[in-house]
Amino acid sequence: MGSEQTGTGRVTVFPLTHHWPDRRCLLAYTTTGDFGTTAIVGVLPVPELEHPDLLAVAADHHPHGLYGSRGGHENACAGWVICTGWSARIGGSGPRLDVHNTAWSLHLDRRIPLAEQMYGHDVLHTGTFTLNDGDLMQQALQLVR
Repeated sequence: MGSEQTGTGRVTVFPLTHHWPDRRCLLAYTTTGDFGTTAIVGVLPVPELEHPDLLAVAADHHPHGLYGSRGGHENACAGWVICTGWSARIGGSGPRLDVHNTAWSLHLDRRIPLAEQMYGHDVLHTGTFTLNDGDLMQQALQLVR
């Protein structure tokens, strides 16, 4: 897709071990749209870390067991990606940065309309995520260093 999406709001940044034991990335979760119905989950660019395809990571975790197959494989994978971001926001024991009002941008790779609403979302957007505030971006990068 390659388009740029921007917004301002609550952003949760967290590290993810996407392939055990040592392949990691840094993710961000936020929402946009009317009442936050669009989930945004993006990979922050960290030179020393991989930039995985989030739907491929989800597929490795067999998301059909949780989300079923009624909506298809891509829909189940999207549910897993959204759950990962949403779960990092509401709990989790690992390091994270939770900023309540900041500007962000996403270089959009994928837009996935969901078969049914998941975690309050109708659509998932994935891609490369950036916090527009340089100081916050540096704080986020410290989560994996």
